[in-house]
Amino acid sequence: MRSTRRQQFLLLTLCTALLTSCAPDPSVIQSQALEAAAKWFDQAKASQSSDDAEAPSCHAFGLLKFTDADCTDMVEHAARLDASTRRIERVELLKCFGQGAKEVYGEFAEIWFSTKTVDGVGVKEGMVLKRDNEQFRLYWYRSDTLFTELTDRADRQEAGTKSRQMAAKQEQLDAIYTQMVERDPSVYAYPPCIDARVTSSAMIGELIPQKQVTVLVLDRRSDQCAQDLCLALVGKRIAALCI
Repeated sequence: MRSTRRQQFLLLTLCTALLTSCAPDPSVIQSQALEAAAKWFDQAKASQSSDDAEAPSCHAFGLLKFTDADCTDMVEHAARLDASTRRIERVELLKCFGQGAKEVYGEFAEIWFSTKTVDGVGVKEGMVLKRDNEQFRLYWYRSDTLFTELTDRADRQEAGTKSRQMAAKQEQLDAIYTQMVERDPSVYAYPPCIDARVTSSAMIGELIPQKQVTVLVLDRRSDQCAQDLCLALVGKRIAALCI
């Protein structure tokens, strides 16, 4: 009985030792991540300095998850900074990265740097590398300058979207206005509003179905307006605005 227990104890000790010896050393993994990061930065700098140098690659899955910046964005912004000023602030090994739909499980290394531009302006940089088959590849990179560009880009895209939406709505109003004028030519005295915001304070009376818009209806509303009366489209009905 004692012999059996001793054998079990020795077997357990041996398995623990084997598992411990086979487990990856976090310090070694961190060193691998830092080495991969340094190599990526060097390649980024070289690719922007010479047409013959090949740009570093980025992890395809990272690009699919974080679509606001492509690999060229990340390479160009990293290369613009003064590499001699880059200092490591923090290194952390992660089991997952991202939030919500962007969350991915795996082996990641998150590294943050304090760097400067060529003009000496301080910049924060952060990169995440993903480890596959014992090799690290850049998964995500951001810097203060890249964040600023991405924010400006998003604002421009949003402004462009709003502008297109307003243009489409104006085009729709013009088409409906033409139909109303064809039914009652005197409606022409009240023009369509241009880029006007429909508010309760500006609207005179209730919304009017398109086919019920006549000069008599608009004249009565105009009597309540000390300014100019114009017509706006709200859904499928017409609003008389005093602006």
